[in-house]
Amino acid sequence: MTKKPTYEMLEKRIQQLERAAADRKKVEEDTAWDLIKHNRAEKINNVLFAISNAVNTTRHLKDLYPSIHQSLGQIIDVSNFFIALMDNKRQTLYFPYHVDTRDDDFDPITNFNINDSLTGLVFSRRTPLLLGEKDLKDRADQNGIMGPVPVIWMGVPLITKDQIIGVIAVQSYLNPHLYTEYDLQILSAVCDQVAMAIDRKRGEEKILRSEKRFREIIEGVSEISIQGYDEKRHAIFWNQASENLYGYTKQEVLGKKFEEILIPREMKEQAKNLHHRWFKYDEKIPPGERTLIDKNGNEVPVFSSHVMHNTRRGNEIFCIDINLKPLKQAQKEKIEAQKIADEQKKMALIGQIAGKMAHDFNNILGVIMGNTELSLMDCREEETRKTLELVFEQTVRGRNLTKNLVAFAKNQEPRCELFQLNEKIDMVINLLKNDLTGIQVIREDKSDRLNIVADPEMIEHALLNFLQNSIHAVSMVKAPKIIIKTYELDDNICFEIEDNGCGISPEHIEKIYDLSFTLKGSKDTNNSYKKDIKGTGYGLPNAKKYIKLHRGSIFVESKFCSGTKFIIHLPMPDKKTLHGKKTTTHIEKHILLVEDEPAISEIQYTILSQKPLNHKVDVAKDGEIAIDLFKKNQYDLVSLDYVLPGKINGMDIYNHIRKTDKTIPIVFISGNIEFLESINELKKHDPHIDHLPKPCQNKTYVNVINKLFEKTQAVQ
Repeated sequence: MTKKPTYEMLEKRIQQLERAAADRKKVEEDTAWDLIKHNRAEKINNVLFAISNAVNTTRHLKDLYPSIHQSLGQIIDVSNFFIALMDNKRQTLYFPYHVDTRDDDFDPITNFNINDSLTGLVFSRRTPLLLGEKDLKDRADQNGIMGPVPVIWMGVPLITKDQIIGVIAVQSYLNPHLYTEYDLQILSAVCDQVAMAIDRKRGEEKILRSEKRFREIIEGVSEISIQGYDEKRHAIFWNQASENLYGYTKQEVLGKKFEEILIPREMKEQAKNLHHRWFKYDEKIPPGERTLIDKNGNEVPVFSSHVMHNTRRGNEIFCIDINLKPLKQAQKEKIEAQKIADEQKKMALIGQIAGKMAHDFNNILGVIMGNTELSLMDCREEETRKTLELVFEQTVRGRNLTKNLVAFAKNQEPRCELFQLNEKIDMVINLLKNDLTGIQVIREDKSDRLNIVADPEMIEHALLNFLQNSIHAVSMVKAPKIIIKTYELDDNICFEIEDNGCGISPEHIEKIYDLSFTLKGSKDTNNSYKKDIKGTGYGLPNAKKYIKLHRGSIFVESKFCSGTKFIIHLPMPDKKTLHGKKTTTHIEKHILLVEDEPAISEIQYTILSQKPLNHKVDVAKDGEIAIDLFKKNQYDLVSLDYVLPGKINGMDIYNHIRKTDKTIPIVFISGNIEFLESINELKKHDPHIDHLPKPCQNKTYVNVINKLFEKTQAVQ
């Protein structure tokens, strides 16, 4: 019989069943937790694998960041996420990747202070950090947070090779319970892999940049050709520079023997022997200059050096060729340039000597010119007047000859005045009327009055040189003709001088403005000029110099044996200049005249003291007398020569005057080269001075004095 269960037995059974149920529940819970941990571990492994794989599959660091972001999204919320990297050299924090629902300010932070931000806190502690809502509010109150304040923030340092390179951070502005300590552990575990991934990719990019820079250097230097050859002399390497140098493409040379493509016929056996002896007996090919041939059979001078490299394919020789053609051309040009420089140096020395001689010669011309002008004022006899005019014309020609000798040796600024171009051309034609005998001169003026603002003497000198050049060019022509045109074009006053003479050959057209270049005299190999015509090589260079000083342009058209045309454009003066007031003649002033040449001082004294000027003039023949007179008298203007006898020159007198009087007008009268080179700089700092080169016409002398009086009054 079955024993009837008692209450105690039932109670015990119930307890057994409860324990069994509890055990089953614990097993189920442990199994579920193990499953969760397994799933999380699997996800973490998947993330680590994805990041590792991204390092290999992404080409650039900028492509790696989105991949990291996407991978981390599998295990934590990355709605607000950024990567911060530190550049320690520049002390700058960069944010190469960021995604944020509220903050859009992720500009680099220079002079980064670790105490001013949550990211800085991670940098300073070098440990993962999870901050809740209260901690974040407290830091915000102490200005320890940049940008919008989140309700929860989690950041993990990126550490590699025991150095913190950056921080990965996530945050939330809405859910203060979004992240837990467990999430912090997961992110920390993953960030070790992230740090290694970023560091590796940065290293790869550094290597790629280095390789790219190296390739650019090798490919960019056209003179460096690099070729590789195996033991059988077959080409195995051929860079772009080799293609540029020798004309063969890589496809054309690879597999061919070097003697088939580069070596001249007479050197083939020698080249093969050198190659063989290096491989067999280790006798290196000595570096040195060689002449190879390109695809078209042209000679290519190179400097060659060779290196042997052992590879898995065996020994290979690499040949490095530097193109010597540009160097040899440069050496040739340097030699030619040195010859030209030596010639110019010699001519400059001659010019300086000629300039010093011209100073004395100009004094002589000044005496002749001044006295001739004075005589013409009173002359009534026609024959005598013609003789005086001839003397004056020849004096002007002499002055222009000396100008050509020294013009290239000085830097002289234009003295601009308003005058009529046609009248200046008429004057130059009149000066050269004897040379123009037998030549048909045709004038084509579009306007009778072409007003121009320029230096009259410079324009006159340029016209003389252009016209003299044309006169020489037609010396062997049966029906010589010179055409002179003047006209306005756009904003320019233009004149042309055209002849039907010998012309200029194409190989010489670019040299006509070179100093000392001439095709006349002993250089006339084509019998283009009469034997008595000589050239100095100064005329056209000086003419071009004068045109450029006036901001003008000069063009030349010429055909050998068919004539030459020079076309000159000069800026048109503005209306204010054209209609400006005329220079006032100032009279009855007290002037100190400093001039050591009695013949010149007498002319200047006569011009200044007689009617209509009636100036009171004191004359000083040296510096000591000039300074003494200036101390005793009150002058309105000083006319001052630069070169004076004794120890005191014109500049010494000028400096003495300026110590006590800063505004008295001073006119320098000198043809000295050293003075003319310094006067322009002096005029920049002193508006009360002007100068005239010797010899000068009396009317020009008076005009400059009147203008200086007006200029000084205007400044005062």
